[in-house]
Amino acid sequence: MRFGIRTKLVLAFEATVVIPVLVFLAEGSSKSGGVENALALIVAQSVLLIACTSIVSSIIIRSVLKPLEELHQATEKIMSGDLDYEIQYKKNNEMGRYCQAFEQMRVQLKESLRRQAALEHSRKELIASISHDLRTPLSSIRGYVEGLEDGIVRDREKFSRYIAVIKNKTECLDNQIENLFQYSRLELSGGIQNLCRRNSEELLEAILRPYEVEFTDCQIRFEIVRPFPKVEILASENSLSQVFDNLIANAKRYVGENGAITVLANADDRYLTVSVSDNGSGLSPEDLPYVFEQFYRAEKSRSRHYGGAGLGLAICKKTIENHGGTIWVESTPNIVTTFSFTLPIV
Repeated sequence: MRFGIRTKLVLAFEATVVIPVLVFLAEGSSKSGGVENALALIVAQSVLLIACTSIVSSIIIRSVLKPLEELHQATEKIMSGDLDYEIQYKKNNEMGRYCQAFEQMRVQLKESLRRQAALEHSRKELIASISHDLRTPLSSIRGYVEGLEDGIVRDREKFSRYIAVIKNKTECLDNQIENLFQYSRLELSGGIQNLCRRNSEELLEAILRPYEVEFTDCQIRFEIVRPFPKVEILASENSLSQVFDNLIANAKRYVGENGAITVLANADDRYLTVSVSDNGSGLSPEDLPYVFEQFYRAEKSRSRHYGGAGLGLAICKKTIENHGGTIWVESTPNIVTTFSFTLPIV
């Protein structure tokens, strides 16, 4: 049976009173008396009092002062910025539980500061990436506008070409700003979305049918493998439409003029799985683990990079995870690249 600090102290203090009283009663009840017995009684009481006092002092030192000293050292370490100091006192008593709570606070504070540092690093990366990606099209727009102002464009064909370039660069800026807005919205919402119960076949048809029309006059072959599974899922049509926008736009950018893009879906007892495949340039093996990280862009000439601030696939990842699913990519360069994601079945 374990006794707490309070119990030990109470028992020790009671012993300093009860034991001498018992000794006194025992001595008083004996037949012999006199000065010798009185002196013996005083000596016995003194010895017992000293012994009980030593026990109480030992309890206080081991169970109170020692852990308090550790807590004091831990507090000074934390104040100086050292969050690696670990409290060693782990006994199962009042001070032990207090030390454990302090230790948990230290660990949580360390993790909180680590996350804060990571967020600050991401913020700096975002600013640097956005600054770089906005500077390029803005510089191009400025150059073409200055050319128009200086009157160097004298024929209609060249004028139309300048306007087309300015329009294209403006759309690029608009897409980047929209991606940044969507990513910030997902960050601030904490994963809360308006998810509705939907039939997967009806939802996928509603999202993908417009793409068939878009690719009608395009040299790229766009194929949808039907029929779609008929299962119930919780989903936001607008959010999933953005996921398909990113995946199909990436595939379209890298398949080339005579490439092919294929969308198919299947379901098991737990998940609906959707895949978007293309036969474009693909991803190098060293890029595969990082393509869904924010701000990541594969820069090698033989690998695709995803433009903007590297937010398109990061938005896809957050959106799918907010739906309770997962997203991943498999790629064999110049043969096939497949982006797949799952959605839980209701």
